[in-house]
Amino acid sequence: MKKIFSILSRFYQRYSATIPLNTHHLEQNFDSSSPPNLGDTAQSITLIRTGLGNDHIIQGLALDHRHGLLYTTHVEGTPEQGVINRFKIHSSNLWTAQDAQKPSALFGHQGIAVDPLSDCIFASAGSAIPNKSWYMVKFQYMSNAGPSNTQVIQVFDKTYNQMTNTMPSITPDGKYLLVRGNNYEMNVIRIFKLDLINQKNLTDIRFLYEDEWPIDSGFTHDKSAFQGLTTDGKYVYLLSGNKNKGPKRIYVYNLTGKLIQKMDHVTLGHFDTLSNPAIQYWEPKGLTVDSQNHQLYILYTIGNSGQFLGRIYRMKINT
Repeated sequence: MKKIFSILSRFYQRYSATIPLNTHHLEQNFDSSSPPNLGDTAQSITLIRTGLGNDHIIQGLALDHRHGLLYTTHVEGTPEQGVINRFKIHSSNLWTAQDAQKPSALFGHQGIAVDPLSDCIFASAGSAIPNKSWYMVKFQYMSNAGPSNTQVIQVFDKTYNQMTNTMPSITPDGKYLLVRGNNYEMNVIRIFKLDLINQKNLTDIRFLYEDEWPIDSGFTHDKSAFQGLTTDGKYVYLLSGNKNKGPKRIYVYNLTGKLIQKMDHVTLGHFDTLSNPAIQYWEPKGLTVDSQNHQLYILYTIGNSGQFLGRIYRMKINT
């Protein structure tokens, strides 16, 4: 059952007055005809995927610093099956996948994380799992094969929405797991100790969470889709928005659920779409944290119907 902390500092870091992201660089004037000087952003990265469905809409990303890798996820087929691509991290602005995992219906639409202390990947549950919104999947990536050592783990109960995605994220120290749910009234974040899975090997942890807190209703206002969740161990970063060329949203919380930063007019990447008429589709699709370089990776799907690429923008995190 839910635990109420009398001393939150047992695992939360003390809140700092530092604002984590530079609002000026994320919320540029949407009507401007010239690109801004984005001093806190690194050169964008375009992702070229391989495997089945490699031109489909990209759905999420995760970094594996231990091995210098980036993973992405997308779906293909009916019913949907998840496909993972693996990229080598390097300094160019064009990354081509080195290999892909074969499609699996065990994981699906959105959300992926790498356990920094092992070789395991966590993902939102897929079409093969009834009531998938209550579950996530842990597995080992296998090049040109199906996932191995899979575990289906329940993180929500039947009082929660059955049609969302859990979108797992793990703190860089490997201690805590964050997931997203919806209780039919609001989106929520749940926090678990990862040892429940990695050490105790539990597959039903729905009543063993350390904390749960609500997300501001403005985050998905105007039917903006919940698109990304990540954490650097101090803050929780959330991304929402739709496929149109309108502004997106990034909200930042601390780990106790306090809203630290609220950006409702994120236009990062907008000038790329203006300069390239071929880009008609501009949808935010995921977040991950580069804890070594203190950067937030913001993933977009760009392109036209039936032909999509991934585009990553990297934003400095103030420390």
